Amino acid sequence: MQKTRVCAFISTLSLSMILLAVFSVVPCNADVTWNIQTVDNKVYTWQMRYPIAVDSNNTAHIAYTNWNKSSIRQLSYHFVMYASWNGSGWSTQKVDEGIAHSLILDANDNPHILYGRSWQPLMYASWTGSKWGIQTVDTDYVTGVGCGVVTLDSFGNPHIAYTDGASIKYAVSDETNWSIQTVAAYEGEIPTSLSFALDKNNTPYILYSSSSYEYRSQPVVINALNLTLAVYQNYSWKIQPLSLPPPISDYENLIIDSKGYPHFICRQRYFVSSENMTTLSTILHVSWNGSAWNAQTVISNVKSESMYLALDANDNPCVCYIDSIYDEAKGDVSFLKYTRWIGTAWDTQTVDTHRFLGKPSLALDSHGNPHISYILNSQTVITNLKYATATGTTQTPSPTPLTPSPTNQTPSPSMLPSPSPTIPEMNPAAVVLTITVITCLLAVVLKNKNSVFRKKRRP
Repeated sequence: MQKTRVCAFISTLSLSMILLAVFSVVPCNADVTWNIQTVDNKVYTWQMRYPIAVDSNNTAHIAYTNWNKSSIRQLSYHFVMYASWNGSGWSTQKVDEGIAHSLILDANDNPHILYGRSWQPLMYASWTGSKWGIQTVDTDYVTGVGCGVVTLDSFGNPHIAYTDGASIKYAVSDETNWSIQTVAAYEGEIPTSLSFALDKNNTPYILYSSSSYEYRSQPVVINALNLTLAVYQNYSWKIQPLSLPPPISDYENLIIDSKGYPHFICRQRYFVSSENMTTLSTILHVSWNGSAWNAQTVISNVKSESMYLALDANDNPCVCYIDSIYDEAKGDVSFLKYTRWIGTAWDTQTVDTHRFLGKPSLALDSHGNPHISYILNSQTVITNLKYATATGTTQTPSPTPLTPSPTNQTPSPSMLPSPSPTIPEMNPAAVVLTITVITCLLAVVLKNKNSVFRKKRRP
C-alpha cells in the first residue's frame, strides 16, 4: 500500500511538472481598449513617416509636417511641427520650415528632430528647455531625393544616418561641429529609404537598400530591393549584403535588442490573381540570432504597404501595419492593425478602420502599451494626423523563442554580436494555477486510495 501511494504521488508530481512547463510560457492577455484622437487636421501627406516617441511618463510625442498655402502668390510652405500630449489635449508648436524625417527623446525627455528644408539642406533641431536650437548638418543634402534618421548615444550626442540619393552618409556632432563621413557610395541613384540604430556600446548599424531590380519570376513584374547592413567596427564600415527571400519590396525600422542583436521588418510581395493582376504581401520579422539571419512570418496575404516594428521589454516583436480590402458597396477600406508575439502565436487586433489609412509609426511605453501615429487619408495632399493608444496593459512575459525560417545569409561571426544565454522568466499566474492543479490531484489520489484501503479492511 505504501509503495502504491508513493507511485501515485510520483505520477501526480510528474503531471504537475508537465503542466508547469506548458503554462509557464502562456502569457496573461489583458483586454485592450483603443483610444483614438486627432492631433492635427492640416498634415502634409508627402512626408514618408510620422515619427512617434514615448517619454519617461508614458506621454506621446510626434513630429510631422504641416502644409500651408499663402494667399499672396499662392505659394506653398511646409513646416516641421512638434506635438505632445499635455494631459488634456495636444500641444503643437512650429519648429522650422521643412519636412520632418525623424524624432527621438533624450534622457530628460527633450525632443530632437531631424528634417530637411523644403529643398535643402539637412537640418537638426533640439529643444533646450525654452527654445529650439537649430543646426545645419549638410548643406548638400536634397530633401526630395534623401531621407535620414537621428538617434542619441549614451552621452546624449546626436548621430545621424542619411542618404542623399547616391550614397549613405553618417554624421556625428560634438556640440559645435558636425563630422560627416561617407559609409558607401554607388553609381546612379539608390532607393530613398534608410533605417539606423545604435547598440548599447554606441556602435552604429545602418540598414539601407543599395539597389532595386525588377523581379520577373511571376506573371506580374515586382519592383524589389536589395538590402544591405553597414556596421562600424574596428575603425571602418563593414558592408554586408543581406540574402532574404525575394522579392522584398519594402522594409522598415532597424532595432537593436537587449542582447545587441538587430531586428527589422520587411514586406515580401507576390502575385495571386491573373484576373485583376492582384498582388498580396507577407510581412516578415527579420532578426539576427548570433550566427545567422532568421525570417519569421508575421502575417500573410495582406494588401499592406505600411508597417512598423517595436520590441517590448522582453524583446518580443510588436508590429503595426495597414491592411485593405475592396468592398463593392464602400470601395477601398483600410484597416490599421496591431499584432504582437505572445509566446506561441501572433495576437492581432484591429485599431481603426477608414477608407484610406497610411504610414503608421509605433512606440511602446514602460508598460508595453502601444502608441501609434498615422494619417487618416493618404490619397489627398492635406489630411488628419491620428493617434491611437491602448489603455489596457499589453506587456507579455519573457519570450518563448520564435521558430523562424533561416535565410541563406550566414555572415562572419565578427560582423555582429555573439550569442549570450538567456533565462526565461516564469509566468506568476501559471505558478498559481499549477499549484492549484497539484493540490486537487493529490486530494483525489489520497481520497481514492483511502477508499480502497477501507474496502480491504472490511471483514
